[in-house]
Amino acid sequence: VNWYTDCWYPFVQRWAERVRKIAGEDKVVFAEGIPNEFCPRTWTPDKRPPNMVFAPHWYDLNALFAKAFSRLSINVQGLSRGLPVWKAFYWGHHSARENYALQLRTIVEEGYKSLGENPVIIGETGVPMDMNEKEAFSTRDFTWQERMMDALLTGLERALVGFTLWNYNPDNVDSHGDYWNGENFSWFSRQDYDESREKRGASGPLSLEQTNEKLDLGGRILRAVVRPYAAKVAGIPLRQDYEMNDGVWEFEWANPSVDGVGKEERSASVGKPPLSHATIQAWETEIFVPLLLSKGRKLVVDYSSSAKGECQWTYDPSRQTLFVVPQDREPGSVHRIKVEFDPLLEKRFEVHSSVWVDFWGWWAGVLSVVFGLVWVLVV
Repeated sequence: VNWYTDCWYPFVQRWAERVRKIAGEDKVVFAEGIPNEFCPRTWTPDKRPPNMVFAPHWYDLNALFAKAFSRLSINVQGLSRGLPVWKAFYWGHHSARENYALQLRTIVEEGYKSLGENPVIIGETGVPMDMNEKEAFSTRDFTWQERMMDALLTGLERALVGFTLWNYNPDNVDSHGDYWNGENFSWFSRQDYDESREKRGASGPLSLEQTNEKLDLGGRILRAVVRPYAAKVAGIPLRQDYEMNDGVWEFEWANPSVDGVGKEERSASVGKPPLSHATIQAWETEIFVPLLLSKGRKLVVDYSSSAKGECQWTYDPSRQTLFVVPQDREPGSVHRIKVEFDPLLEKRFEVHSSVWVDFWGWWAGVLSVVFGLVWVLVV
């Protein structure tokens, strides 16, 4: 018995049929395989419902089960597939970002390899708020949760994949978490919300206008969660990167090539996707730029394209949206945009790229002990 072919695929087909009897035949359905596993090659078109989005779950399994995160992260995905142990250790925050980006990009690309040009979204991912023995609940210092969330979202951004962040729970409190399975993943805390409202003497319902700062009450690690992103792209996304320590966001996208591209570019690569696409009807790209970051700061936009064209852009704070319309319409042309703030955002933590810098205290301690032993033995 093969679990996928004998159990899972028939179940997904029956489930999709039942959903569409109620919601209509064109209903998009989301399905995954085993969490954190690659999409199986056996999931051929005849074994999956039409209009299916591949929606795998992904978590840092080491942090998930240990409920801990610090300066060392581990590529569990690689270890489970024979990666040497010494190559699976990632030291420091810079490397944690790279670790997550590698694993998430692999999950996405394996989906493309199995399913072809089929939509892929990370159906569930998140960060345990009760990590490190629930220390943050007593100190109210969520630095490590913020750092892990930043590494996770940076990995998702670099993999150019949409995602659903687990989770927003309006009833979350420190003592009972999400009231589900002993989990505590919510980046919103009812406990913090009620305390903040009480301090402000607020009562009654909140205005739902996007400019209402009170809507952020109860949110924790928002500097890591609330980030710019390309919401609607008039083209093919190629690269995205965000540095939460200064607020600089960079994005690249390409005009589609109606005639298609060479075979060397027809791959499942996230960074080098096929550029063949239907003719674009609208050229306006919309970028979410949150007021949490932009309020009280000047927005600085730097744009360039492979054809040296300019662009028109406007920012609407009430909609938290940057609208960009490039002049370059040449098929295959690449657009590059960098969005930053003046002044830059305040730095939250150092991002080291060297194990020596991030762990200098440990190394200093070890070297001190070694030199002490040598001194005792020699003298």
